[in-house]
Amino acid sequence: MKDIKKIIKAAIKNLTKNDKLPTPEYYEKEFFNQAKLFNYQFNEQNEFENIFKSLSEEEQIFIRENNITTFYELTFLLLKRVKNRDIINFLEHLDYFLIPSIDHNIEDRIKILKEELLNEPEKLVKNSTINRLRKFTTERIQRDKVVVQEKAKDVKKVISLMGKYFDKCILQSDDTSRELKMIKSELEALELSEHSARDIAMIQSRLIDSVYKLENNIEDTQKELFKGQKDCVYLQKQVNKLQKELDEVSHEKDIDFLTGINNRRAFISEIDKIENEYEIFKSKYAIIFYDIDHFKSINDNYGFDCGDTVLSTFATILKKLTREEDVVCRYASEKFVSLIHYTQENEVITYLKRVQNIISTNKFVHKDIKLKVKFCASLAFRNKYASYKEAIEYAEILLNKAKHEGRNKIILDTGFCL
Repeated sequence: MKDIKKIIKAAIKNLTKNDKLPTPEYYEKEFFNQAKLFNYQFNEQNEFENIFKSLSEEEQIFIRENNITTFYELTFLLLKRVKNRDIINFLEHLDYFLIPSIDHNIEDRIKILKEELLNEPEKLVKNSTINRLRKFTTERIQRDKVVVQEKAKDVKKVISLMGKYFDKCILQSDDTSRELKMIKSELEALELSEHSARDIAMIQSRLIDSVYKLENNIEDTQKELFKGQKDCVYLQKQVNKLQKELDEVSHEKDIDFLTGINNRRAFISEIDKIENEYEIFKSKYAIIFYDIDHFKSINDNYGFDCGDTVLSTFATILKKLTREEDVVCRYASEKFVSLIHYTQENEVITYLKRVQNIISTNKFVHKDIKLKVKFCASLAFRNKYASYKEAIEYAEILLNKAKHEGRNKIILDTGFCL
């Protein structure tokens, strides 16, 4: 009894010393602390230790790291536990989440695991169970890959066999019937993997039937096939020629005639592609606008030919400093834009500093004219905006701000200037 009084007195004294009111929460924690200092044992401590030992390893670590010593604190930890009925509801669908889409050889083991967990839901969070789930997932992926590869090989076998003999029997063989009989024999003897037996057996059967019909009608159709083949070869050449011309015209439409880099039309197409990658793969990219300072004065003072040289040289510098996987375009008269992929934001800033250094330390040459060219630029990181159009709009606002604040300036959407 004396020890209890000493503990109570020491607990209240320590709370007062630390400017804490003796509320139930503070008092209980301080009482437990003082009891340990006095090396005094009581039932509540033993009960707390028993509860502690029954908890999971992760919960025990959390209790130690957060100095949880009272039942009041322990209550909040236990309230955060997922209820068994919620776990059971999840486990009812476990086999749906894990069953493979192609190879079903691990279904039985998944069902066994499901039954085990339904009987003992608390095992779901144990490392042994997590390792089993990871093993099932890895095995499922590996087995599905094998099945897909084997099916692909089987399809190639059938296509290769048919292509080889079809050409031979039509174009080379004098004994078409004999060749077709050989095709039928090889199709019937074609060894397919067990994974493709169900899928390709029907195709195999139909091919044999088709070969049989072809065998009976080949003599009547051979002349037409010869003619058709010649027509197809001619048409294919025409198609290839037209496609080549179309590709060239399409490419020309996307290239700025003066600078040789992408034009604004190409920019729209390229940013749509990059945006699609951003949405699917969460890849990062930045939008950079450039505007040559006082470009009108260059045209007025030195002529349009000189202005064209400045534009062309500026574009060449941007193109050489920009990686192949990135994009650089002429957006308008003396205005350019780049789309730059990055992992860390500092990579884009380093790229901009290189552009700034090259432009500022060199002169642009047109005949005997040597000019120092300055420019403004703005940078917007796409992931800070709801859409790429919003990012472009803000980048253009920053570009105008740089021009109005004296030009020869690079403004980032982080608030910094270069």
